[in-house]
Amino acid sequence: MNRRTGYRLFIMFLVFVFFIGCSSQPASEQGTDENGHGGKSGQEAAEEKPVRGGELVMGYSTDASSFDPILGNAGSDHVLLYPVYDTLIRFNSDLQPQPGLAKSWEIEDEKTIVLHLQEGVVFHDGTPFDAEAVKFNLERANSEESRVSDLKNLESVEVVDPHTVKLHLKQPDSSIILALSDRTGMMVSPAAVKKYGKDYAQHPAGTGPFKMVSYQRNHEIRYEAFEDYWQAGLPYLDKLTVKIMPDENTRINALKSGQIDLSFPMSPANLASLEKDPSLVVNSHPEVAYHKIYLNTTKPPFDNKKVRQALNYAIDREALVKAVSFGRAEASYQPFPKGYWAHDPGITIPYDPEKAKQLLKEAGVGKVSFVMPYFPSGSYERLAQAIRGQLEKVGIEVQLQPMELTKGVSEFFQEKRHPSYLSRWTGRPDPQQTVNLIFSKDGYYNTGGQSTPELEELIKKAAATYEQDERAKLYGEMARIGILEEAMHIPLLTEPATAVMTKKVKGYEANLLGKPNVSFLWVQQ
Repeated sequence: MNRRTGYRLFIMFLVFVFFIGCSSQPASEQGTDENGHGGKSGQEAAEEKPVRGGELVMGYSTDASSFDPILGNAGSDHVLLYPVYDTLIRFNSDLQPQPGLAKSWEIEDEKTIVLHLQEGVVFHDGTPFDAEAVKFNLERANSEESRVSDLKNLESVEVVDPHTVKLHLKQPDSSIILALSDRTGMMVSPAAVKKYGKDYAQHPAGTGPFKMVSYQRNHEIRYEAFEDYWQAGLPYLDKLTVKIMPDENTRINALKSGQIDLSFPMSPANLASLEKDPSLVVNSHPEVAYHKIYLNTTKPPFDNKKVRQALNYAIDREALVKAVSFGRAEASYQPFPKGYWAHDPGITIPYDPEKAKQLLKEAGVGKVSFVMPYFPSGSYERLAQAIRGQLEKVGIEVQLQPMELTKGVSEFFQEKRHPSYLSRWTGRPDPQQTVNLIFSKDGYYNTGGQSTPELEELIKKAAATYEQDERAKLYGEMARIGILEEAMHIPLLTEPATAVMTKKVKGYEANLLGKPNVSFLWVQQ
């Protein structure tokens, strides 16, 4: 299939998705409401009519790294950002694009996209949301201060009229639409940014269904419904409170005692017992995230490729699935999980400790020892201990360093203090965003800037490819180079995204991204 044919199919796909998203079919039959939010389908949705009012209290594992969307650096931020910020584009449970603050869009040609904006929308500080605000946000997201790299193909933003913007691209980019459903598309008030400057994150103002009214770092975030929210009748809740509770057992006890209504995320360790509790509901859903060991390839011992490759063969992933995730996970050998269209079933890494020892011998670096920070919550404690035990068998010493999540993220990705970091890649709506961030030499999560000319060319080619099967082949080639050959990071396993809630919580919607938006839940009074 040639590029132009693929481009036509991509346009047809977006047109199809747009009309599905704008369908007048009733939400109870369609599975999504009129605003593009996923929901329960058929009779079940009809039986559970939303109830207005009340407060939802959620227990969450970690605080946000920043409430400024373009400055945050933790994938866990999104759950805390969604109540405050609407995005230009939304996605459904399968990560297909849906209307958001952009009520429709058109692809004029391979390098021109037109967004038609919702009218009558205001930010929390009263500033009107319009085309100028979109231009301000996209240019800010593409500036040097931004940690977002989704718009590197954006040439300019043209204001056509108050409710229409035109995006001019440097080259075709198949990921741009779904990128606008991520941090890039989270609209902040230009007036608030100009007023507070570097302190904007302490005074967030979006167009989302909730305003942040109080914030105690690493303790509690309080949101209240935004009275002027542009979607009539939403949100259902009057208040949303998020309690930061890193310890999973603490969250379980809080659920059972009624201190919180919902806990996320939850590891597989406790699910068997929680599923037997008649007062609780367990929701597990596949996601495009995976646990991994991030490596800084500029720091010893990982500046030596053979040492990095040795880690790949020294880790028994299937054993990790059984011991760490109690069988409720899949081994990971690449950035995309089984069942996802970008996954390459031909990529595996055998457990071969003898090969690992041989690679270490060829590396010629003597005794290998390194520090590995990790967040001691959920599966991470068991995972860290299991990895240390497996690597000891091939002569590698791992010095484990428990660390609060936002601190670990900052020290590894920003300050570049450590040679490794055990965490997870939380996924992105479009796979191109993922490869841009983890494989590109200037990708934020490619801490050492490791890459090859071939890998950079594949990334560029994939961005300009619209046919899904062709894109999938390119992502497979990238994984072979980035993981099997260069060992830029070490994939481990992928667990389902799991939330546990009391029975009074209604409307919970899981998605492939594994980052739930709790803004549109309701509670039975």
